[in-house]
Amino acid sequence: MPEAARGTLIERVMSRRARELGQGFPRQTSVPTSGFITLSSGTPDFPVPPHILDGAKRALDRGETAYTPWTGIPELRRAIADKLAQDNGITVDPDSDVLVTTGTQEALQVVCQAFLDPGDEILVSAPYYDEYRRDALMAGATLVSVPSRQADHFAIDVDALAARITGRTKAVIVISPSNPTGAVQSRAVLERVAALAAERNLVVIADELYEKYVYEQHRHHSIAAMPGMFERTVTINGFSKAFAMTGFRIGYIAAPAEFVRAMLPIKHGMTICAPSISQWAAVAALTGPQQWFCGVLAEYDRRRHLWMEALDDMGLSYGRPQGAYYIYIDVGTTGLTAAEFSRRVRDEYGLVIGSGGSIGPEWDSYVRGSLAVPTEMLPQGLARLAEAVHRYRGARA
Repeated sequence: MPEAARGTLIERVMSRRARELGQGFPRQTSVPTSGFITLSSGTPDFPVPPHILDGAKRALDRGETAYTPWTGIPELRRAIADKLAQDNGITVDPDSDVLVTTGTQEALQVVCQAFLDPGDEILVSAPYYDEYRRDALMAGATLVSVPSRQADHFAIDVDALAARITGRTKAVIVISPSNPTGAVQSRAVLERVAALAAERNLVVIADELYEKYVYEQHRHHSIAAMPGMFERTVTINGFSKAFAMTGFRIGYIAAPAEFVRAMLPIKHGMTICAPSISQWAAVAALTGPQQWFCGVLAEYDRRRHLWMEALDDMGLSYGRPQGAYYIYIDVGTTGLTAAEFSRRVRDEYGLVIGSGGSIGPEWDSYVRGSLAVPTEMLPQGLARLAEAVHRYRGARA
């Protein structure tokens, strides 16, 4: 087909929503490897624990390769229910309140398609991972951004949240620990969000994917465990971050049975069921040893301090990471926007660092650093970053 004809066809058939989704969406390209250091990776850099791989291998040996129940295999749903009761204080019925998904990205999409109609609004504290905006948009809804402040450690501004509720608002997303800021919402903040949701009859979507990564005195709290909140909360979690199972594509939703029933046809239409081998690997992850993660957390905490000490020496402002494995850095004093800064350090210093998906002018000067940088590479990456900052700031002066 001639290039001009193909272009005309694309313009004729592409939906308005697809065009909107594509705005600002990065092209998928291979990350350069030779001589480059990635400082903002979202992928854990530790290997999948052997007992999880063994669980997947045993499932293969047993021939567990067929479709599973749409909600997930009973063994995994029971393991998830046990985990939620022990770690989060959330009581669920594994037969009716748990839906296993093909990763948490699918979980978010399923939830948005189940709850949102065209014209609806959903609230989220910003900055945030941009997939939430795309998921709302695909449902024809609007994601309403409620800015937080670095000075408040990116805590949810509950008063600002309340001020943005309209007759079209259906839900509020709570992300804790947060990508990209590393914020962990305190119990006091979550209690206020819970009271607001009950008062205004909103659903709460709790994204708890990074729950195992918390530092210092901070603690992860599940809003669904608070009095009266399970009935209006959808909890989303998965295995990619805590168990390095990114390629297994396995996550889950915990919610009241009537919510799960509403979501099931949508999940089925997307992927029927989560991959069978991945489900058995997830069973091994939840029922096997857990102490190994203490070493991972200790190493990530050590890297967190390396980042903070380096940024302090550079004179860059940042939000002190309380959880997850990110550090949100304001590079505005270099005189560059985040996009300009990212491009220049890539081309001139071999560093890959980006914004983490944040949308809005408030975050134009912020980049997202990551603790998931191999230990042997992080000091060199930070040294290059310091050289770049010094040079750009000097050029501005």
